[in-house]
Amino acid sequence: MPAFRTTKMSRAVLLERLPGYVGQLVLLALVVWLVWSGFSNFLTNLRTLGVSAGYGFLQTEAGFEIAQSMIAFSPASSYLDAVIVATLNSLLVIALAGMFSTLIGLCIAFGRLTSHPMIRGASTTYVEVFRNIPLLLQIFFWYFSAIALLPGVGESLQFGGVLLNNRGLFFPRLQLTFAGGWAQFALISPHVEGFSVSGGFVLLPELMALTLGLSIYNSTFLAEIFRAGILSVPRGQSEAAATVGLSGVRAALLIILPQALRVALPPAAGQYQTLAKASSLAAAIGYPDIMQIVGGTVLTQTSQALEAMTLVVLLYAAINLFIALAVNLVNRRLLKHDGC
Repeated sequence: MPAFRTTKMSRAVLLERLPGYVGQLVLLALVVWLVWSGFSNFLTNLRTLGVSAGYGFLQTEAGFEIAQSMIAFSPASSYLDAVIVATLNSLLVIALAGMFSTLIGLCIAFGRLTSHPMIRGASTTYVEVFRNIPLLLQIFFWYFSAIALLPGVGESLQFGGVLLNNRGLFFPRLQLTFAGGWAQFALISPHVEGFSVSGGFVLLPELMALTLGLSIYNSTFLAEIFRAGILSVPRGQSEAAATVGLSGVRAALLIILPQALRVALPPAAGQYQTLAKASSLAAAIGYPDIMQIVGGTVLTQTSQALEAMTLVVLLYAAINLFIALAVNLVNRRLLKHDGC
């Protein structure tokens, strides 16, 4: 008898949920049909225009230059090399902006919690002002206003072996040479030659403006995330640190911050991913990143719109998945270290 009641109840539940299941199947079939129809029309249009499909174009000669390249690249290089260069450039700005926004965010978070009214007020003003200014506008400000005020090449500002002018920030470059069977290292410092700078590694003005804009904007959100994490740490932890002789800074770094990160890292991961996606605004000022090179130059020259934009989507998705994985691993290590 109990078994009969169970079977009867299951049928009743199935009948109740059947319209929902049917609706989901119909919606899925509609989505599949729309995707297939769109793809078929795309292939038909390609055949009509005489444009080939596929990624064979990646092996052909690119025929253009890239202003900043972390690996050897010339117009004779392939489109695949251009994709790699663009990806490395995107990773560079994401790494720089992520590092600076984290450092600034931590300083602002502790500044908002300090008992000093001037520091607390300045930190609060920083957050309220910069998080309410559109990111693209901030990038434009740094690129068209602040960096435009830098001196020309002939009047470059020099800080040791570093040069700063309106062409960019030039750092010494480490060069490896082989002589007599031994590897020799040489530091090549940048120097002015006529109207240009030779030697060294340059950070383009576009990179500096993009890094500043991304760092300042995202640091305001990270500051609030870190502040919430710090507030989650019991006040007794600070008092215990003071009783063993730890100063305010040492207590913050050794006691408060490790515990605060356990709470702050999960939401911070989402903000780092937002930063990575926002780096695509680089195309607005001509920085050679994924969006500018792959979604712009490569797409225009090859007319492989679907393939190029698919690459853009996959590259940004891979970067964001890597960020999520990295933050998750760090968070797990913190939890394991604290015995949670």
